[in-house]
Amino acid sequence: PLILTGLGVALAFRMRFWNIGAEGQLTLGAVAAAGVALYWSQTLPAWTILPLAILASCVAGAVWAGVPAVLKAKLNVDETLTTLMLNYVAILYSEHLYYVAWRAEGYNSGTERIPEFAWLPRIAGRAHAGIFFGLVLALVLWMVFRYTKWGFELKIIGSNPIAARYLGINIARNIVVTLLISGAICGLAGGIEVLGLSRRLQ
Repeated sequence: PLILTGLGVALAFRMRFWNIGAEGQLTLGAVAAAGVALYWSQTLPAWTILPLAILASCVAGAVWAGVPAVLKAKLNVDETLTTLMLNYVAILYSEHLYYVAWRAEGYNSGTERIPEFAWLPRIAGRAHAGIFFGLVLALVLWMVFRYTKWGFELKIIGSNPIAARYLGINIARNIVVTLLISGAICGLAGGIEVLGLSRRLQ
């Protein structure tokens, strides 16, 4: 989770968007993955649950990051405040779920254990297959920053927004797209923590 949240915020920081909301995005990613694994497994084929849970974690993180991204792009609302405050909303919501709404019988907190077919495989000890998500995404982002037009645009926006406008770079669109991807990566961190390690929302 530290690798993935680090990559998520690094993407946003590249264009000087201060995404302080990685914790909230990770939290909702964990909630989404646990929700899919616990409740969709009763109606959908077993083989679909793990990929759907991973996808749900990415979507939840992206949606949560998308709120301050749109506020910044459209209304120029300070992203440091919005991303930070949304952390508390996400954490309080997740606490409601694991203390009250989704709490397993016989436990003070936490959900039922997710079904075994939705687990990420363990490698050794606490290490699990989620590490490969982090390594692959690190390589992908390095290539994006170094070799793509989009990576160049992010660098220009971060270093000189006025020059970026003169060059015809759509800053608002880049803010929204970049934050959606940043949030998705942070949400993925929460999802693989649930699916690979805790195997329940706790």
